Amino acid sequence: MFLFSIFLILFAVFFYLFLRDRKHQFSPLWLMLSTWMIGLGVPQLHLSRIEKDWYPAFWLLLIVSLCMFVIGFYVFDWIWRKNVTRPFMGADKSAGYSGVSSQQLKINSLRVIIYALFFISLIALAMFYTRAGNFPLLAPDTDVFRFVADEQVPGLINYTAQFARLFIPLSFFLIFYVARPFMSSNPEPINRNATKWDLILIILIGAISLTLFASRTQIFFVDLWVMALYLLMRKPNLKQALKFYPIFLLISVLVLAAVPLYRQYKSYGTTDYLAGVTSIDSSGFNPIGKALLPIYVGVSFNQQALLHVTEYYETNDLQRGKVSLDPFTNIFGKAIPTLNKYKSDFDLCAIFKCWWNTGTYLFPFVQDFGKAAFVFVPFLLAGILAAVWRYWQSSPNFLSLNLYAYACFFIIMTIYLSFTVRAEMYLDLFLLLAIHLAVSKKVIPGYSTNIA
Repeated sequence: MFLFSIFLILFAVFFYLFLRDRKHQFSPLWLMLSTWMIGLGVPQLHLSRIEKDWYPAFWLLLIVSLCMFVIGFYVFDWIWRKNVTRPFMGADKSAGYSGVSSQQLKINSLRVIIYALFFISLIALAMFYTRAGNFPLLAPDTDVFRFVADEQVPGLINYTAQFARLFIPLSFFLIFYVARPFMSSNPEPINRNATKWDLILIILIGAISLTLFASRTQIFFVDLWVMALYLLMRKPNLKQALKFYPIFLLISVLVLAAVPLYRQYKSYGTTDYLAGVTSIDSSGFNPIGKALLPIYVGVSFNQQALLHVTEYYETNDLQRGKVSLDPFTNIFGKAIPTLNKYKSDFDLCAIFKCWWNTGTYLFPFVQDFGKAAFVFVPFLLAGILAAVWRYWQSSPNFLSLNLYAYACFFIIMTIYLSFTVRAEMYLDLFLLLAIHLAVSKKVIPGYSTNIA
């Protein structure tokens, strides 16, 4: 409990710096450190009897990974700021929220794209139901059905059926943008009432459709993207923040708590399956404690998975990049059969537990490169995130804002999920770039352009 309290205090300090540090406000440096204080602190509660104690060598690897992220951030931030940002990202010292962006937003084009994603998702939802016969949340055994449906429904249908993960944040982006246009010094007058109600309806339908898949990750994704967008676009003061975040968080927490509890009840009845399989004595837990148990298990057991995979590849052959390539070999393997020889081959049951198949962002890289991953992966990741952050700071536009909001989601999920091995991340980023090209328009400073 002592270590948990220490890490909780460090989390609060780093998150305060994330919000208030003038030089590095909203930077990935402080967000990553605050997130990992939670990732290191929660397992120190030691609620499960099957969790291994963290030995000094593992602690050292985790500390090294965080130190390399800090070093990488400062190194790459200096490089991007001095040599890359201005010539290649269209940055201007006067640009930003008080200046003129080099791009304007074609509002009607973005709305059409949101509508298109919405209707494509409805078609895909119907196809999903036709092929699978139900949705995970409504199935008699939700947990089993989720895996069965993944086998019965092709990946493209699965992905497009969950397009709400994209059109909900994009709808919020448009609502926030209409409330405060910032990408033009001469924004076009907008009828705000006519702009938002259709988007609100789309958001509500999309939220329901995502909930049908009973996936906490998808709900987290939308929540964090939207909350980051509000922070990055509006830069709210305390009074403004209190108008948005409490209501949004209350709804989100209720859904995030209700979905796993309902899923567990549908699959296992009144038996506390999660506590049982993880050997946690939950008999003395109050309802709030039981609702938070999945979060504890998710964070703590992902660190356990990282510990186990580090030990496993001390005596087994490394995958040597194949795990990192899995999203691409899975997508293109059918069209280009020769790629299939580069698919990874490992047994998750041998690494940790058969019923546990997630890990921190480092998990797949340890499979590929062993302990070296703790050194170079955080360093390189810091460089990518620093570039995205500097891009947003220097040139706030549709792409930079959504990319960094997406990056905020990724950073927070580094303790909860190995997102780099999920093909949807790369598809999301490709779609974001394509949408940016469709809705953004270069303008000459000093000239007014009709953007509707």
